[in-house]
Amino acid sequence: MNIDGARRVMETTCQETANQYLRFGWRLINQYVVDATPDAPATVKYVLASMQRLEDTRQVVALTDPGILNQYLELGWRLVDKYVTASTDPARRDELLHYIIAWQTDDPPMRPGESTGYKRQLDPTPPAEEVN
Repeated sequence: MNIDGARRVMETTCQETANQYLRFGWRLINQYVVDATPDAPATVKYVLASMQRLEDTRQVVALTDPGILNQYLELGWRLVDKYVTASTDPARRDELLHYIIAWQTDDPPMRPGESTGYKRQLDPTPPAEEVN
């Protein structure tokens, strides 16, 4: 199951287990009734998720260029906010869209143009040598 912003998702039929996870910061995202069968009574299933929160942010970057924004998003950054600034002169329409992105994983933050070094750490195979 993939839920945007969730690190982990779990289901349980045990109310005590659900309460324990809720005390540790998990969120109840759904609950539903499983119909009774000849072998088992009807039960309630609790669906809980460990969500990424703003408190999990390791680094924040403000951008105005949508092209650069897309490069950051492809590397795993998350868009957390956007806002528009306008000119102080009411006779002139001059608006600029600002994007606020956040790095929310424990890995070192990757930036456009710097990601090759990090990928090289993940792929330990040396580059092939040229043969003439």
